[in-house]
Amino acid sequence: MSELFDQFVVEAQELLETAGAALLALERDPADRASVDELFRAFHTLKGASGLFDMPPFTRLVHAGEDTLSLLRDGRRAMTPELADRLFRALDQCARWVAALEEAGALPADAAETAETLVRGLAGSEATAGTAASAGEADAFPWVATLTDAERAAVGEGALSAIDYTPDPECFFTGDDPLALFRRVPDLRLLRIEPSEPLPPLAQMDPYRCLLRFRALSGAGVEAVTPAFRSVPDQVRIGSVTLAPVFVPSAAPPESLAAAMLEEQARILDLPGNAAERDSRRAAVARAVAAILTALGQPTERTSVEAACADAATLRRFLADGPAEMPAMAEPRPATAAPRRALRVEPERMDALMALVGELSVVKGQLGPLVRRAGDGEMARDLKSFEARLDSLVGDLRHAALRLRLLPLARVFDPLPRLVRDTARRLDKTVELVLEGAETEADKDILDVLGEPLLHLVRNALDHGIEAPERRAAAGKPAGGTLRVRAYQDKGGVVVEVSDDGAGIDPAAMRRAAAAKGLMEPDAAAALSDDDAVRLVFAPGFSTAGSVSDLSGRGVGMDAVRAAVERAGGRVEIASTPGSGTRVRLSLPLTLSITRVVVVEAAGSLYGIPVALVGGVQRVPRTEIRAVKRAESVVLRDRVMPLVRLRRLLGQPDDDRVREADCVVLAELGDGPVAVAVDDVGERADVVLRPMTGVLRGLRGYAGTAVLGDGRLILVLDLRELL
Repeated sequence: MSELFDQFVVEAQELLETAGAALLALERDPADRASVDELFRAFHTLKGASGLFDMPPFTRLVHAGEDTLSLLRDGRRAMTPELADRLFRALDQCARWVAALEEAGALPADAAETAETLVRGLAGSEATAGTAASAGEADAFPWVATLTDAERAAVGEGALSAIDYTPDPECFFTGDDPLALFRRVPDLRLLRIEPSEPLPPLAQMDPYRCLLRFRALSGAGVEAVTPAFRSVPDQVRIGSVTLAPVFVPSAAPPESLAAAMLEEQARILDLPGNAAERDSRRAAVARAVAAILTALGQPTERTSVEAACADAATLRRFLADGPAEMPAMAEPRPATAAPRRALRVEPERMDALMALVGELSVVKGQLGPLVRRAGDGEMARDLKSFEARLDSLVGDLRHAALRLRLLPLARVFDPLPRLVRDTARRLDKTVELVLEGAETEADKDILDVLGEPLLHLVRNALDHGIEAPERRAAAGKPAGGTLRVRAYQDKGGVVVEVSDDGAGIDPAAMRRAAAAKGLMEPDAAAALSDDDAVRLVFAPGFSTAGSVSDLSGRGVGMDAVRAAVERAGGRVEIASTPGSGTRVRLSLPLTLSITRVVVVEAAGSLYGIPVALVGGVQRVPRTEIRAVKRAESVVLRDRVMPLVRLRRLLGQPDDDRVREADCVVLAELGDGPVAVAVDDVGERADVVLRPMTGVLRGLRGYAGTAVLGDGRLILVLDLRELL
């Protein structure tokens, strides 16, 4: 694939996201002119960009969307939920096509048929506006009657095509070049370039806005002229006119118009003004001259043009002699600041950088034992100073590398308004979505982990949490529900909360469902506290839905949420009040590249437990541990919780040493806390986690391996699988 094609794919994805957000805003407020304009620009840019490649179905669909939005802009069509649905379907299809282009480099075989169906849906019962005026519509071009005799003689007599083109003021940002369009017009006889509105003072003029109107006459027919303007049909009128003969000396060829424009630029350089005004004027003239030369088929290096615009005389010599004979200036003239550019970096390179930073962190940790072995001499003091400096530099490097990978959570928040809108319509519910903290940043890998669980939680809240309007009204609530998604950073990680003001979770119903589905014995279910009963929503296969739909009811959504979050070293918490609503909190580390673990010992071997799962560490007297056969429990933090021994989980022999107390790690898992007895607890360390490979890939209970700062190898445990 070419670099231009790759750029189109990336920019098309961004434009489709922008269009989706603008369409949502427009549906909420049909009078929002800014949203109409933003949506129109997105379709228009997509149309122009797709026209560079051989994909007629794509271009046809976005062109139809642009035509529909043109009617909206002109007030000839009203925004309705049905029209919004059709535009959303068009955007969704474009997104699927862009994904196909990214994967296969071509549109699917049925693209033309699909496009035709969607185009008919967009048109509805209303005809879209045409781009060309009917033949003989001379009254539509009154300026033709004002042509001078010299102009009439230049264009000739008989039937001609008249062109009236007023570009969008932002046309330069959407990739349109008005002069380039007219270069594609066959048999161009006349081109007038006029201000479309009174021009502001020169010092206030924005060189990036097009305030011109183009009027032209061509000897070719309307059908031959129209294709040159297929990317701007909403900004141009084309029709047929007839001119009577006038006999005067022939006027200059069209190229003389460009020469006149270049001479006008030279005159601008002669205008008086202070130094700042002259510098600004030189920069604007340089841009104009470069554009005119490019339109004439003479593209020139920008630096040469800027050097030539030092003054009017230098510019005239440059235009007369040609760019090759222009000497470079010793010192560049001041110009307007260059726009800030984004640098796209392949994810693999970022991953490699973070891996190296992680390795450096591990190597840095090996320096500590060496410093301690050096004693208290002068060299030891130098080593300690070096260690402190290195520790600071490695920390700064790690922070800088991590910042490169951080992305705002807006990337996973952006699909939610559309999801809520479509799902609420299907369920006949009114739901207001409130997003907070979309600017909160996290590692791109964390965003990949978070995306699917967040969709599960939102769907679940819409289907099960928020009641239908009539039920809410009967309960004394507003007919419309509120769904709030909030994100923030906390303790070196990122937290995302999904809360609703719906019916909440009934603990009694959870106990009954657990017993009815055979997940628990009736007595055990009845003994559950309300909090533990609510946490049953995370049990595999658990669901209280009365029927299975395409949204929920299969009992896999919430379990999948917990599994995905815990695999990433995070945890899930849930709180619910019957009749008031539910809140689910996802706590995730800021990055997956470097994992912080608690080092524990069992049967003479070292293991790591992710810090995100550790709720505390304490020594528990053996007299406080209760045993029933081989099952043990302990009371910690005023709660009875099961106690498991890491040796037994790993198939190691029991510890026969006589001890008065056991070292216990409190593991916070989705089903509730579990006390894990270990032989000893060591340091907390930042490690680079390497997944199991080869024959060990299928080994359950282990998240991977890691190397400590002193070079010792540890196995990092997956407690959820072990338990």
